[in-house]
Amino acid sequence: MGDLAINGRTWNEAEQDLVVGDYFVMLDKAMTGRPYDPDNHQRALRFVTNRSGGAITFLQGEISAILSLIGLPTLKDHPPRRDFGDSLVDAVDRHLSMRPAVLKDLAQPPALLGRTAAPVLAEGAPPRPAPTPPGDRAQRLIARFDPAERDLEARMLTRIGVAAALAYEQTRLAERGRPDLAAEIRLALPPVDEGCDLLSFSRTGAPRRIAVKTTTGGPATPFRLTPAEEALSRDQPGAFVVYRIYDVAREARVFRVRGAGEAAEG
Repeated sequence: MGDLAINGRTWNEAEQDLVVGDYFVMLDKAMTGRPYDPDNHQRALRFVTNRSGGAITFLQGEISAILSLIGLPTLKDHPPRRDFGDSLVDAVDRHLSMRPAVLKDLAQPPALLGRTAAPVLAEGAPPRPAPTPPGDRAQRLIARFDPAERDLEARMLTRIGVAAALAYEQTRLAERGRPDLAAEIRLALPPVDEGCDLLSFSRTGAPRRIAVKTTTGGPATPFRLTPAEEALSRDQPGAFVVYRIYDVAREARVFRVRGAGEAAEG
């Protein structure tokens, strides 16, 4: 871990709990638009833990990596560091298990309900594959909090994501000189249009069947297709596209993938 590399001292459970708790305090403020001073937070942590600023920063980056695995937002100024240990995974687990409202508010921020318009999506890039898979303890944490299932059941995220994707598709086609096709985009109407959320077109006029997957987490957050989406991806592989919307409560970015995971063309 970062602290061990710096001064030979490992973190004990109480110290990790302090840093994890402080991380979530800052994250809550960041997600709700309230100001906070990271330097003040670090000074306080240095005082109560007697750790260096570098050691604390390392640990905060490792917390970001763990939260990204379970599909939660992270602090932008602490990019993920994937060399975390099992004891830190346990500290994150303890915090979220004892405070279920924290998990709910990060996965479905109340501020999203107050939006009067859908987020404007910016182009994002698919995540790079992790150099090494998560360890067994991290895998159990992912299974415990199951971000794919959580987002799949979050109807608020679904509504917001579909509205944002609809506006994005209309703009995309209009900017490509096809306002006629942009005007023809519509919401899918089950059971007639099973397996997708939007009926759209490529710029050449070919049909495009879009399944929208939305998360407040980062681009690497796993998502899951429904049985109807799986069937449509098999029956119409050339038309089926997933729009992966991530960080929807803040920057709201999107990338496109085919049902089999291949990057999709615009």
